[in-house]
Amino acid sequence: MGFKFLHLADVHLDTPFQARTKDMRMFLRQAIRQAFQRAVDLAISEKVHALLIAGDLFDNQTLSFATEKFIVEQMKRLSEAKITVFYAPGNHDPAGVMYRRSLIEWPDNVKVFNGRQPETCPVYDRDGQLVAWITGAGHESPREKDNIIKDFPRARDTGIPHIGLVHAWVTGARGEEEHDRYAPCTLEDMADKNYTYWALGHIHTRAHLSEQPLVVYPGNLMGRHHGEEGLKGVYVVEIDDTGRVKAEFYPVAPVCWTTFKVNNLSQVRTLAELQEHMYRAIAEQAERHGHADGHHETIARVLLEGPCFLYNQLRSQGTQGSIQEENIQVLEEYLSDDLGFRCVEVVLDGLTRPVVPDDYRGQPHVLGVALDILEKARTDPQVLLKLKPEVLAGCPGRDASETIAYLQGLLEGLDYELAARLLGGELT
Repeated sequence: MGFKFLHLADVHLDTPFQARTKDMRMFLRQAIRQAFQRAVDLAISEKVHALLIAGDLFDNQTLSFATEKFIVEQMKRLSEAKITVFYAPGNHDPAGVMYRRSLIEWPDNVKVFNGRQPETCPVYDRDGQLVAWITGAGHESPREKDNIIKDFPRARDTGIPHIGLVHAWVTGARGEEEHDRYAPCTLEDMADKNYTYWALGHIHTRAHLSEQPLVVYPGNLMGRHHGEEGLKGVYVVEIDDTGRVKAEFYPVAPVCWTTFKVNNLSQVRTLAELQEHMYRAIAEQAERHGHADGHHETIARVLLEGPCFLYNQLRSQGTQGSIQEENIQVLEEYLSDDLGFRCVEVVLDGLTRPVVPDDYRGQPHVLGVALDILEKARTDPQVLLKLKPEVLAGCPGRDASETIAYLQGLLEGLDYELAARLLGGELT
C-alpha cells in the first residue's frame, strides 16, 4: 500500500527583503510565491497522499491580503487533487489566537496543529485505506522555549508509518548556531518515539540528522540572501509496505543565491582581460556546482581577490570614488548580460595592490625595513609588545598572553597593507 508525501518548511512568504532596489524586492517576493506554487504542482503531479508544512509558511507581521488569498487558492488546488495538508506553525507564523494565522479561513483539507500539545491524525488513501499517522504540534508564540517533542506519543505498533511534524531546534544540527533556540530538543527525544520519519522545520540548511529514524530538515524553500545560498526546495518521501523510506530532494526555488571567487588576477592589465578572466572563472564554477541548468535565476556575488594591476581603477578612494563605482557597475552589467544572471554584485574587499611583499624583504627600501620589523614582531613577542600602543582598542588585556595573541591576530594580512601604504605612488 505505502505512503507518499511532500515535506517542506520555512517558506517565509512576504518576507521583508533588503534588496538594493524596489524592483528586486518585488521580484524576490513573487519568486517565493512561485516556489510554493511549484511545490504544490509537484505534490499534485507525484500524486502524494499528503503535504507536510513544518512551520514558517509566512511571516506573521508582513502577510498581505494578496498572499493570504494565494495561500488559500493553493490549498484548494490540493483539495481538488485529494491531498491532505498538515501544517505545524513555527515561530514566524505562530498558532495563537492573537496572530494572523488564526484569522485565515482554511479549506477542509488543511489540518493546522493549533498548539504545542501534540495531536495525532490518520491519513487515508483515495480508497479510504489508512496509510499513515501524523503527529504534530505548533508554536503558540514567537518565542516557544519548551521542548514540544517530549509530549509526543510513542508510535502505535500496527505496521502503519508514523510521522512526526514540528518546527524545532535540534541540538547538534548543522546551522543551529544561526537560528534561535525555539522548541529545543535532541535526536534522542525523537528516537525514543519510534517514528518512521521526522519532518522538521526551522533550520534553513538542508540536512539529514539521522537515518534510523530518518530525521530531515528540508531547508527553507528559497534562499533570501547570500547567507542562504545553493539549490533550495522540498523532499518527496515514500514509505513502502516494509517500512523502507526513500526521501528525494527536488529543487523548486526559481532563484539561487551564489558566491563566486575570482583570483589569479596578477596578469590582468586591461578591462577586456578582466572581463574575460572573470567570465571564465565564474562559468567554470557555475558548471561545477550545478548552477547553470536553466531551471532558476542566479543572484551572484563575485569576490575579486588578490593582487591586481587594475586596483586603482576599481577601489574607491577620495575624489575618484565615483569613477571606481562606475567601473564596477560596468563589470556587473557585463556579467549579468553575458552569463545571464539576474543580478550581480562585485565585491572588492579581497583585492590588493599589485605588489609581492617578498620581493622587498631584506632590501634597502623603506618597505623592506618595515617588513623585516613585521617579521620580527611575528616571531618575537617582546618586539610585538614594544610596538604596542599604550591604549589598544578591543583587546581584553587580562594578561600578557591574551594581549600577545590579540596583537598577533592583527598582523594577519599586514604585509599587503604596508605595501599599499608605502608604495601607493609607485603603484599608480
